[in-house]
Amino acid sequence: MTRLCGFFLALCLLLCATTVTAAELITNFDQAIALHRDGSMRVVETISVNAEGRAIRRGIFRDFPLTFTDANGRENEVDFKVVSVERDGQPEDWHSERIKGGERIYIGKADQSLNPGAHTFRITYDTNRQMRYFDDHDELYWNVTGNGWQFPILNAKAIVTLPDGVEPQQLAVFTGPLGANGKNASTSAQANIVTFVTTRPLAIAEGLTIAIKLAKGAIAPPSAGQQWGWFLRDHLDTTIAIGGLILVFAYYMRSWIAVGRDPPPGVMVPRWDPPEGISPALVNYIDNRGFVRSGWTALSATAIDLAVRGYVILDNLKEKVVIRPTGKAGSDLSGGDKVLMQAVGPFSPLVIDKENGEAVQTLGSKFRSAIERDHRGEYYKANSLYVIAGIALSILILAAIVIFGRLHENALPLIIVPGLLSIFVTLLASSIGRRFRRRDAGLARRILSVLIFAFFGFVFVSIAVSGFAAAVVPLWEAGLLPLVAGIVGIFALNVVFFFLMGAPTPLGRKMTDGIDGLRQYLTLAERDRMNMQGAPQMSPQHFEKLLPYAVALGVEKPWSSAFEAWLATAAGAAAAAYAPVWYSGDFHPGNIGGTIGDFSSSMASTIASTIPAPVSSSSSAFDGGEVGAAGPPAAAEEAGAAADGSYLKIGFTGVSRHCGVGHENIVFGQKPARCTSVGLLVARRYSGRNNCLF
Repeated sequence: MTRLCGFFLALCLLLCATTVTAAELITNFDQAIALHRDGSMRVVETISVNAEGRAIRRGIFRDFPLTFTDANGRENEVDFKVVSVERDGQPEDWHSERIKGGERIYIGKADQSLNPGAHTFRITYDTNRQMRYFDDHDELYWNVTGNGWQFPILNAKAIVTLPDGVEPQQLAVFTGPLGANGKNASTSAQANIVTFVTTRPLAIAEGLTIAIKLAKGAIAPPSAGQQWGWFLRDHLDTTIAIGGLILVFAYYMRSWIAVGRDPPPGVMVPRWDPPEGISPALVNYIDNRGFVRSGWTALSATAIDLAVRGYVILDNLKEKVVIRPTGKAGSDLSGGDKVLMQAVGPFSPLVIDKENGEAVQTLGSKFRSAIERDHRGEYYKANSLYVIAGIALSILILAAIVIFGRLHENALPLIIVPGLLSIFVTLLASSIGRRFRRRDAGLARRILSVLIFAFFGFVFVSIAVSGFAAAVVPLWEAGLLPLVAGIVGIFALNVVFFFLMGAPTPLGRKMTDGIDGLRQYLTLAERDRMNMQGAPQMSPQHFEKLLPYAVALGVEKPWSSAFEAWLATAAGAAAAAYAPVWYSGDFHPGNIGGTIGDFSSSMASTIASTIPAPVSSSSSAFDGGEVGAAGPPAAAEEAGAAADGSYLKIGFTGVSRHCGVGHENIVFGQKPARCTSVGLLVARRYSGRNNCLF
């Protein structure tokens, strides 16, 4: 009977041994930690595993969290550097990659499988910024194993060697899953050597966390240089954004001073002739620093000028304008004049209506090209290359923020939304400003601009006020407000200097002064005009000569009103039956000046209305399938092994992974003190590591 019992006992032990041997697990997890007086640590981590070729095929990988969250909710980063990696006492191939919140160390050869059985991996690394500094003591709070293992750990041990002459004041240990405060470990201290050993195996997702209380000043606090280095690294995105804002501003200011400042204006005096005899189209081009409304106002002014000079006759018909040639030949035609006369032809009229819209559009394109070809850069320089360079510099800065700045995915909407709003408001304000600066901006247009700006301003302010708590406060609490301010500032600088960088040439400045004088003359009241010394008397010829320029400058109505007022006087009685030979259309008795003025004002609108709308399509290169997006690759990997079976991926549990108590991570009953000169209140420090096998 005794022999039979012994046989069954031996059989059970053999079966148990076979089961243990066949299981994939961590048999021993040992750490040797050398804490130096400057707060840095050298850690030698020895992990013994039993591999059977199922989950553990080619090696293991180890996740080291590099970030912790300070009291302001800002993620900060610890120092970490791998010194050496070994397997079974021999150097082993390894590589690392940055993962969310940490760094992953892959140990093993991708093209070589492990032999089944026991293997020992050893990782030696240096780390810093792991100490916590309180008002009355220093503390090392350290997660030895991490809590991400998907295998049991039979034995875990940590041996901490303190600096010479430093002895622990109090020890604490925690075992179990994340947030647990189990005490299944023993502690011992002999002089400056402290040992922690588990008293039972750790199950899947369980870990070992230790805490050592030291006398205040036992470990030297970080130096000012270290603090500033850490601060700049922790806030690298903000540093790049603010530094980039300063750089972009300096670049644009230097460029603007060099090429973008307008020459000082000369003395403006009213004048009754165009400066240096330039054409109405060129007056419009110089005055607006380019073409506005696609150049239709300039084209209308040219048509009226040619009509006044006897080259064409304008028929003002319902919903269309007909330009008829007179057959007059001349050599005083400018480039824009020639383009229009070529479109009219020597015998056939040019009909401006919707049916002839494509021809009118072609005419407009040739007209603009002719003037820009002859005068590009002569009166005004846009300095576009400087703006393009500024935009390229801004893109590089934004790319650096994304690449090096460790932006949290939840922070991106908080950054993008204010950025887009800032672009919208800046563009709106710039557009309104340009509208106010426009030479032809009459009172009605200015009032309309004010109303539009007031409406959008009210909407924006309402959104800003109502969303302050939901947008600005989270930005402030997350420490992102300076970052957003820097990014928004970079956007705003590009928009503002897009409008500021262009500048007139010295000749353009001279011409602008003359054009301003002509505008002033055209908008003067008749009494003021008569009091000007040397000014010509109003007459139909004088009115017609300057009418194209009034159209080009957008002041045809006050100029026509002045002519209408003159017709009503005794001096104009002889011309009361004024009927221009160059114009054919409906006349209103007693309001011939107003009729001509209204036609001149509406001609550009008539031309623009004939242009065919661009063809649009609702189709897309992506049509033909459902709208959606595939999930990120990581999501598929979380479910299990990769497609080739090489790796078994274990979920990364986040920043706050530790085995200690769950209430603010306070071990010895005191809240942490402010520890750096830059005012970072470190309320939570998680030094745990997640671990995975493959």
